[in-house]
Amino acid sequence: QSVSAAEAETRHAYVGAIRALALALDARDPYTSGHSERVSAVSVAVGRQMKLADDELEILRLGALLHDIGKIGIPDAVLRKPGPLTPEEFALIEQHPGVGARILRSVHFLAPHLPIVELHHERPDGQGYPHKLRGDEIPLLARIVHVADAFDAMTSARAYRPARHPDVALAELQRGAGAEFDADVVAAMGRAWPDLG
Repeated sequence: QSVSAAEAETRHAYVGAIRALALALDARDPYTSGHSERVSAVSVAVGRQMKLADDELEILRLGALLHDIGKIGIPDAVLRKPGPLTPEEFALIEQHPGVGARILRSVHFLAPHLPIVELHHERPDGQGYPHKLRGDEIPLLARIVHVADAFDAMTSARAYRPARHPDVALAELQRGAGAEFDADVVAAMGRAWPDLG
């Protein structure tokens, strides 16, 4: 019983540390405040629609919280730029999944979450980054976070544009289904949204 209690306490502490890391990252930019928490909530709702097991949902929840942690290594001038990025600046942004994976790789209990952190910008058509993976080469949990991340980005205000209505964002996801976004995940997002809205 005491071992079980110690394990629960350790897990609670590491979940708290993950949340603190996500909040620290979001605090760097007022426009991304709460982004990681929202992406996590949307990802889990989509995962439930896709009938994922409870252990997979827990990996998804925490992996989504950590998905952008590599942006800690991106300069503020790039992260907070109010206009379009130059090709050189976008190349810096493209490094954040790999940076995040390198930061977390040394923490053994975060191993199940690394594919989400490293691969959440891959696309079914192979035009994503950092590895140009295609279709089912991309782990399902990373495909889910990719859709949830895009949805939250579109429905949140940015320095250079207002927030889009969720219906507009869903239509955009549907337009990109099969190429930019996993079609099954987009369909699950459409089913999940009424309960999230």
